[in-house]
Amino acid sequence: MIEKQETYTKIELLETGYVQLRKTTKIIEDDEIISQTHHRHVRKPGDTLDDLPTHISSSISEFWHTDLIQAFEAMVSSSIQ
Repeated sequence: MIEKQETYTKIELLETGYVQLRKTTKIIEDDEIISQTHHRHVRKPGDTLDDLPTHISSSISEFWHTDLIQAFEAMVSSSIQ
């Protein structure tokens, strides 16, 4: 039997407020991994987290507290000017 498993194997919370996520996809046949790939993407404060598993989105939401969001917005505003 062939099975596909997708899990988030790394979450990095950066001081700037960005969150880097690594999603690992494994193809398993007869209890052996026959293929494994990684996909990385970045979320910024204010991005939607609806597509993430609840335990991951709740951790990120806690990280994105009000002071961090305000600091992120100030950083973005100052880089635009």
